[in-house]
This record gives sequence, structure tokens and C-alpha cells, in this order.
Amino acid sequence: MSYSEKYEQLESKIQELQKEVERLKKEEADNKLPDFFYVSRVKKVIAGDISSLNGAFDWDVTPQGYNYWEGIYHTFQPLTDNDIIQLQKWVIICLELFGNTTYCTQQPTK
Repeated sequence: MSYSEKYEQLESKIQELQKEVERLKKEEADNKLPDFFYVSRVKKVIAGDISSLNGAFDWDVTPQGYNYWEGIYHTFQPLTDNDIIQLQKWVIICLELFGNTTYCTQQPTK
């Protein structure tokens, strides 16, 4: 294998690793529990009660952002499958981190 072929192979591996790092960063952000997370309200939202979205969690600190959740809340549009999966993940994280609770204030410090 020539030097240029080895170089191209190495460059390709670096690009693959960079993509994986970006994917992991996004996954970590998606799994960060929003502040002021009310499990009971979020469960109602998952069940279709969009009005419970108001005050269910701090919309600002989610990967989707404030405007995304505000748009859903004000238009009462149904949640997407991805929204439901994300909310379910957060419920699981809250319950795993804080036990049988209805309210999670913030991420615990490690």
C-alpha cells in the first residue's frame, strides 16, 4: 500500500470518528434531563394532553428549544414519534436518577 493510500485511509477513519463524536454529542444532549421536569405532566403530554406541556419542563434547555415546544403547545399539534420517544427517555432518566418521584429539579452532580 502506497503512502497516499495509507493517508487516504487514515483521513477516512478520522472523518468516521468525527461523525461518531458528533452523533454521541447529540445523543448526550438529547438525554440530558431538562430542569424542572414534572413526570406526571409529561406522562399526560405523552398520552395526548398537550395542554399539560405548559409547565411540564423547562423548554429552553432542551435540544429542540423553547420555540419548538411553544409551537406544539399553542397549536395543539400532535407529538411526533420522535417527540414521544424523547419524552419517554426523559421520564426514564428522571425515575432512574431520582427514584419514584414526580418532579426532577436538575441533573445530579457526579
